[in-house]
Amino acid sequence: MNRVLLFLTIILLNETTFGAESGMPQLNPESFSSQLFWLFVFFTILFISINNYFVPKIMKVRNKREETINSLISESKRINESIEEIVEKINSDFNNQRKISDSEISSALLKSKSKLDEKISNFDKTLESQKKSLSDDLYKAKKKIEGNIPDISVTLSNQIFEKIMGEKNNGTVSDFEKIMKDSK
Repeated sequence: MNRVLLFLTIILLNETTFGAESGMPQLNPESFSSQLFWLFVFFTILFISINNYFVPKIMKVRNKREETINSLISESKRINESIEEIVEKINSDFNNQRKISDSEISSALLKSKSKLDEKISNFDKTLESQKKSLSDDLYKAKKKIEGNIPDISVTLSNQIFEKIMGEKNNGTVSDFEKIMKDSK
């Protein structure tokens, strides 16, 4: 600032300035005071109008913008917090339901396993009883067949003898038993 004032005083005090003779009136030292006056008047008017009219409007817009930004930021924080709470609630509900479903699945699995074991046990008992019954029936049938072997053998040997020899032979069970005792 001091340099500018020094420069202006040197120019004002100097009677011969560059270009004043050649027709440049703004460099004529006689018009410097008038130019400085109007410069001061216009810059003062410009400064006052900018400072009193434009700057308050700009500050008003800036403050409103900051308020809007701050309100949006606070609202977004509130929304983020509520979203985090919802996510936590969803996760906790999901984990609780998972535990409940796991316990229900395990209890259902245990129930079905016990029912399956019971059915297998009943089936095994049924099979054992059927096996015993069939074994008894088989044993009875074997005894019956063993008891009928002499009669069947005699009848069969009589039929074979008749076919081969052409004569009728009436063998008896006592003859068959006698043959069987001799072969042992």
